[in-house]
Amino acid sequence: MTTSNSSEKSPWYLKKGWVYAMCLITPPIGLINVLLNRNRWQRDEKQLYLGIAIIMGIVWLLKFFPFWVSTVYAIVGYLVIHIWPEKPEQET
Repeated sequence: MTTSNSSEKSPWYLKKGWVYAMCLITPPIGLINVLLNRNRWQRDEKQLYLGIAIIMGIVWLLKFFPFWVSTVYAIVGYLVIHIWPEKPEQET
């Protein structure tokens, strides 16, 4: 996580262990958490969290829906990870 001051405490929902737990146990909540706070992590961390949430989301969807729904979810997930617009960082 990128912070300007190392003594700052991050909220519990942004700590690495909690993000993993949310993405593994409840993928929809983990995915919402990652998407809402995507600007607080570096790109590779964000992609890791999104990837875990999407893979676990596919497993969840396989329980409840036909196979094609999981396939569509995987395609949308791929697009979110690789094509999601990044805010340009301003260098001063």
